[in-house]
Amino acid sequence: MHLHVFDIFLAHVIIHYINNILHFRLMERQNIQEQIKFMRKQRGLTQQDLAEVAGVSLRTIQRVEKGTEEISGFSLKQISQVLEIPLEQLIMPNVNQISIDKDQTGSIKGLYLSSLLLFVNPLLGLLVPAIIGSTKQNKSDFYKKELRKMITAHALALFFLSISISYLFLTGLLNITMPAFLDKILNAYVLFTIPLIYYVFIILFTAINYLNIDKKLKNQDLTVI
Repeated sequence: MHLHVFDIFLAHVIIHYINNILHFRLMERQNIQEQIKFMRKQRGLTQQDLAEVAGVSLRTIQRVEKGTEEISGFSLKQISQVLEIPLEQLIMPNVNQISIDKDQTGSIKGLYLSSLLLFVNPLLGLLVPAIIGSTKQNKSDFYKKELRKMITAHALALFFLSISISYLFLTGLLNITMPAFLDKILNAYVLFTIPLIYYVFIILFTAINYLNIDKKLKNQDLTVI
């Protein structure tokens, strides 16, 4: 009788051990989105349930499971804790999919800092961030959004700056007489203040966005849609 009970217990332990091995091997072959989706269903959680418990947005869960969004370090940590998946199990096989918060914010901050090359040449403030952004691999939606915003702001500011410089060059150096209505609109006072406005605008734009990157990235993860 005792041997029979022991045999049943031993068989149960062996089966449980084999299941764990098979489960681990399966998880090893899965990418992040497959692992998260599999473990969520194993625990009987909906995407909404997981989002609420993990403290991330429903949209983040949906995009992660579809594989259409890079996973921030904050989101990955929260989800792994809820689903009881070791963080290293998610990170190591899928290192190219993961965008840790510090790396993410660091890359974006680097973009904003590189834009300050405008003090060397205004054109560099636009071209250098554009080149850095276009050559970066695995850009997240947040990174792309900040890059587009930065390029748009610099391009518009540079456009108005080039107008003032061109006007001064044509009227001053080449002694070209411009139409009277243009002289009234683009008088010397306005034209000389445009470069000043340009630099003040870019400095404020860069400082405000640089200082708010961490906050915006965190809010993006915490906002429940």
